[in-house]
Amino acid sequence: MTGWQWFLALGPLSVYLMLMGFLNLVRRPVLLTGMQDRILLGLAILGLIVVGPVDLFLPLSVYAAYGSAVWLIALVLLVLVLGLGVLTAPPKIVILNVPVHQVRSIISETAVSLDTDSRWAGDCLLMPNLGIQCTLIAWPSWRNITLAAVGPTQDFQGWKRFGVALSKRLATVEVRPNPRGIFLVALGGIVFSLTAFGAFRDPRVVADLLSRLWPL
Repeated sequence: MTGWQWFLALGPLSVYLMLMGFLNLVRRPVLLTGMQDRILLGLAILGLIVVGPVDLFLPLSVYAAYGSAVWLIALVLLVLVLGLGVLTAPPKIVILNVPVHQVRSIISETAVSLDTDSRWAGDCLLMPNLGIQCTLIAWPSWRNITLAAVGPTQDFQGWKRFGVALSKRLATVEVRPNPRGIFLVALGGIVFSLTAFGAFRDPRVVADLLSRLWPL
């Protein structure tokens, strides 16, 4: 693999790691909807898909027919597939940088304020009047939790109301920065710096890249 290919594969992923690190270092919990979380993750691995499966299985006949424009076509198709996956995926809520015991009580209070029939069964939360049934998945060492939908029958409007109310409650909570965020920021920064240096140390690489994308 060339230096540019390494940068294309690992550059977006390193930016994602740095972003997650910064979100874990703030003094407020951060709530991401399922759509936001999947879009960020999809963009992070987009380069790996382009350099890996797309480059490996790209038919030579297609490249011969469309030339360098085939990469733009492939990128558009990948974005469309990513969008389809995001829109059809089950709802979820991701909460970053808050202890599990603390966020569980906040979730319970928010759920009861929206639906008085809300109840827990172990790590599963049922909100029948909002059409929500989810399970709490925790990573205590990272102080992150996910509320993932359980079952095919889910009310997306109910999830939206729940997410907005939960976000407002979390905005009033102050937490300690998660020291593990420093590791993510450092790792992402090192990977991005190394791959960028390998890709752009020769000015001819940029000129060749532009000529491939926009041939004269």
